[in-house]
Amino acid sequence: MYSSPILLLMIHQRHLRKIFYLSAFIVFSHISSAQENDTIADKIVPAAVNTNPADIFDSVNAAKYKKVDKFVLAMKRRNKKAPILAKEITAPFTSEEEKVRAIFIWITNNIAYDCSAYHDKHPPKGDFNFKTEAELVTKLDKYYTNVCALTLRNRRAVCEGYSVLFWEMCKAAGISCELVDGRASENRGLIKKLRNRKSFSTNHMWNKVKINGVWYYVDVNWASGYCNKAVTKFYKKFNSAYFITPLDNLYPTHAENSKLTQRRNHPTTE
Repeated sequence: MYSSPILLLMIHQRHLRKIFYLSAFIVFSHISSAQENDTIADKIVPAAVNTNPADIFDSVNAAKYKKVDKFVLAMKRRNKKAPILAKEITAPFTSEEEKVRAIFIWITNNIAYDCSAYHDKHPPKGDFNFKTEAELVTKLDKYYTNVCALTLRNRRAVCEGYSVLFWEMCKAAGISCELVDGRASENRGLIKKLRNRKSFSTNHMWNKVKINGVWYYVDVNWASGYCNKAVTKFYKKFNSAYFITPLDNLYPTHAENSKLTQRRNHPTTE
């Protein structure tokens, strides 16, 4: 659920061999349809929006994280930058799992889905022209910082804003985290087929987070609530099913494009 049209970096400088592999790297898109030479052609797909109002209550997690959830939900609203906010949210906790839970609960409770941005036909675009790898990294860092700041200021976002905010706050709390590019759909048969493909068009972003040396998936966007079918109204409804799940147990509605995920998190490596 990105907030702008497709913007692909098509780079062909021969003297920057490593950068060539960014030719299909997505940096900002409302409908992310990254196509590569080895990609099975797909039509552009609508951005993924959670429209499932199912009530999924996890009593085990509710009891396990009761102390964390109670602390975070009692916090007053604060207009602070992500790193400062993250440290305040996680300050009382010592384990990585509790810190991740605290960040997860804060975002799901304080950020709403931006239905207007979903329908925006002319969203802002970033400048990603560069001559060196260092310049690219600098511009991407600036871009993500701006996405994060905008999400906190508006208290609304599409999937990229949710994911980037979670990523930035985890980093500030000393937790390893990555952004994930992929496809999300209620058509579970389609998702199952996509998982067997080398690459495919994407329409959603979520996260991976490392806890005690093990990576897990987290979708803080879909955990925060759902929209009506027309994506004109957002309903706040916490869904714990999208908290931490092992990499071999990805949600049946999600398929990760591992190639694009790799390029997003390591843009200057082959």
